Amino acid sequence: MEVRRLGPEDTEAFVKVRLEGLQTDPDAFGATWEEEIRRPMAEWQERLSQGPEGDSGYFGAFVAGELVGIIGFFRQRGLKARHKASVVSMYVREAHRGTGVATVLMKEELAYLRQRGDIDQVQLSVVTTNHSAVRFYEKMGFLPYGLEKRALKSGERYLDEMHMYLLLHD
Repeated sequence: MEVRRLGPEDTEAFVKVRLEGLQTDPDAFGATWEEEIRRPMAEWQERLSQGPEGDSGYFGAFVAGELVGIIGFFRQRGLKARHKASVVSMYVREAHRGTGVATVLMKEELAYLRQRGDIDQVQLSVVTTNHSAVRFYEKMGFLPYGLEKRALKSGERYLDEMHMYLLLHD
């Protein structure tokens, strides 16, 4: 397995995996397939372009040259919050779940954020009904710090989110 930062050259594979995730696990994401399918390819490429400061981006896991998992991050912008980054868009294709892909992706992203030296805390939000994701994040060292009732609304259903954090430096 190869894990690396994704760039504009990975756009087609990234879009395929991202849209699959939105269809397969719609409750796990704040975005919807219907919204994202309309996004122009140029916007997807911009999302994967690494800016000069590297304050946002995606990592991908490849098996036999095929993108099988993704994880994203973005750094908070405000001067008083720039010590924090958020994990977003974590998804592993069904055929590769339980094989360690998610663990390797998360470890690679956390190592990147840690080695920067200017990010102390990583946060994420997870739908409370996604028990396997909650357990995974706990296993990775994330701790809960809050519960947001009705964080997302899908049709007439509300979804609660648990907010979690990990300190990178003691």
